[in-house]
Amino acid sequence: MNSPTLNIKSKGPFELNLPKKTTEKFHLSALILTDIPQIFSLLRPTNINSIDIHKNTASLPYPYTLSDAERFVNKCIVEYTKTLRCNMWAIRNSNEEFIGYVGLYQTNEKYVIEDDQDKKFFNDSYGIGYYISLEYRGLGIVSSAVNLVCNEIAFKELHLNYVVGITFVDNERSHNVLERSGFKLVKLLKNAFKKSGEMRDVYWFIKEREVGQIQ
Repeated sequence: MNSPTLNIKSKGPFELNLPKKTTEKFHLSALILTDIPQIFSLLRPTNINSIDIHKNTASLPYPYTLSDAERFVNKCIVEYTKTLRCNMWAIRNSNEEFIGYVGLYQTNEKYVIEDDQDKKFFNDSYGIGYYISLEYRGLGIVSSAVNLVCNEIAFKELHLNYVVGITFVDNERSHNVLERSGFKLVKLLKNAFKKSGEMRDVYWFIKEREVGQIQ
């Protein structure tokens, strides 16, 4: 075994149902130690497929190093074994290669929010984060992954009432992912996140559990 994930709930694999026809299959599963070199290969500074991933994600270090990949995967494995639940997944192709990521995270105080009611809402929320290699875009993989995580994990297993989605205002592709996955735009948050020394505006989206979904 690559990592102690045998008894972890929700570790997958979860097959993705894509809106566009393709002969290749994609799925989600828990991160394992052998993902480390693949993550580094995708996110290293010299990989053109990672340029806009770094630009549009809130927490990835840049330049991304092998040590960053090691820390990330080991942190996930520690979290799995501590909670006995998976809430961070690799997006994999039919060859089991790491091609992207989707995960639920507690927003805590990542964002600068002035309104006290909004701040409390954020600090009590779970957000969803994701990225995928440039070469696999346009197939609906991320939208399918986000939908699965929200509907099958966040709502049915974690019994959450809603999931938060946050995107930089100029990241139209991410806006589309959230909207296709059933998220609704709540508001624009000005100067809400510091990225590369610059305060950036973000859009706040929410997906709510539908009436009748398992609680």
